[in-house]
Amino acid sequence: MERYKTIMTGIASAGYDALRAVLELEFLSDGQVWQFYDVPECVWYEWRKTESAVSFFHTNILGHYTARQIGIEAE
Repeated sequence: MERYKTIMTGIASAGYDALRAVLELEFLSDGQVWQFYDVPECVWYEWRKTESAVSFFHTNILGHYTARQIGIEAE
């Protein structure tokens, strides 16, 4: 999945696969990459346009969808 660099606090890159409804995030603090499953496309678009991406993530994504760590990005 292609991820795009972000200007969101704490998140280095983010990507979304609409066919599989998978959100993929790379975190700045440690380079961990996580996938969140069954995330509706509307959630992805709402999150991208919100002014408080971290708050939206914690309120609407984290803990609401099954997630698993898929790796750590090499620098």
